[in-house]
Amino acid sequence: MTEETDPKVEALAEVAKASEQHTQAISEEEARREAHHAAIVRALRAGAGPSAIEKVSRYDRQHIDRIRRGAGIPATRRATVKRIPADEGSDT
Repeated sequence: MTEETDPKVEALAEVAKASEQHTQAISEEEARREAHHAAIVRALRAGAGPSAIEKVSRYDRQHIDRIRRGAGIPATRRATVKRIPADEGSDT
């Protein structure tokens, strides 16, 4: 007698394997993202600016700045844009 495999069992095994691979890929991505962010923080602490980091990273300056703020690193230059108080901003 030959054993026949149930297509449903095979399909579920394939789903389980794909699910495990997907979970592993997500974990690897998270670890690599954390390493990327840690490298950016080290570069910022070493004195590299967001523009220089942007040239070698896949992140733009704004995202690098969010990482900087999240790490508690102060900005190296003052903000050039100032808020207009609500009472000065209206012409009416």
